[in-house]
Parts: sequence; C-alpha cells; structure tokens
Amino acid sequence: MRLLFTLVLATLVADAMAENLPYQCRPERGCQEEKTATHDIGRGVILTLPEGWTYFSYPQAPIPAMAGLREIRAFKGGVVIAITPFPNIDKRETPEEWLRGLHAQGAGPYAPLSKENAVNFVSISHDDLIGGYASFTAKNDGERPFTILAHSTFSSVTTFIISYRFVIFSVSVASEQPLDESYGEAIKAISSIK
Repeated sequence: MRLLFTLVLATLVADAMAENLPYQCRPERGCQEEKTATHDIGRGVILTLPEGWTYFSYPQAPIPAMAGLREIRAFKGGVVIAITPFPNIDKRETPEEWLRGLHAQGAGPYAPLSKENAVNFVSISHDDLIGGYASFTAKNDGERPFTILAHSTFSSVTTFIISYRFVIFSVSVASEQPLDESYGEAIKAISSIK
C-alpha cells in the first residue's frame, strides 16, 4: 500500500509537470488518437466522456504492474482533461478516508491560489466506486494560477481521485476561462461514473 500511495501522490503532484502538451499526440510515447468518447483505461475500467472532444491515449510506464493501463489526455477549446491510472497492486480495499487524505496532499497546493482557499472534498462514492473531487477557482478574474500540464495555465481546476475495479486514477479537469460550458460538461461526466 505504501508503494501505491507514493505512486498516486507523485502523479497528483507531477501531473502539473507532465512533458506531453495537451494539444500534441506524441507517437514516440505510444500516443494514439481515440476516435470515440468511450475509453478503456485498463483492467475493465471504461470511461465515457463527453462527445466532441479530441482524445489522446498513452500507455502507462513499461513495467509489469502498469501493463494495459492507458493515460487519457483530452481537449476542447480552452479545457483539458488529464486521466492517469495506477494499479491497486495488492488489490486492497481503498477506504474513502485514505483517498480523501491522499487527495488533500496532492490538491493542497491549489487551495491558497483559489477563492475556495481550502480543499473541499465532495464524495462520489457508490457501489464499488470510491472517490471524490474538489474544485478550485482563481481568486481574481483573468488570473490563471493553476498548472495542470506543462506550458499551460488555467483559471479553474477540478481534481478527482477514484478507486474502481482495482485501479486508482487521478483526474484533472482544467479550464482557461471560469464557467466554461465544456468544463462543466467534463466534471459532470467524470463525477457520474457508474
């Protein structure tokens, strides 16, 4: 569990430093442009995201524990979705309290830059899906203080942590403009995973 904790926390923090720009599909990294809004991120986890977006997927790290898992990067206008899955290697239960703590550590740096000034975790747990999210909005109109992917800053960001079917995944949805319709559409789709 300690290894899983380290991997997930590193990704929550490192998503902001990811080398792949959201608008480029890099074949040298195994990128594939996806043709539909339904994505198999591995281990039986299927996500259906909004239609009309551009979707890229990348294989996870080339180690046996990560086999079959794929990262998703999507964009529409000034909105980006970044999904990074991890295996629950020992298939232990992941209580919401543990995920909530992990999320607070990863999303904590956004709080002082936001109007919310706190990580207000909203649970989306149901059935065998455990997780939740918090949203952050720039303190002042026109500011873009949140870095989700390299070379891109955003006015609003919502970060999710979800455990489902022995996969834990980190999701960030970010918008260059507050109140962007595509941003709301993406948050609704991810928070409604069944």
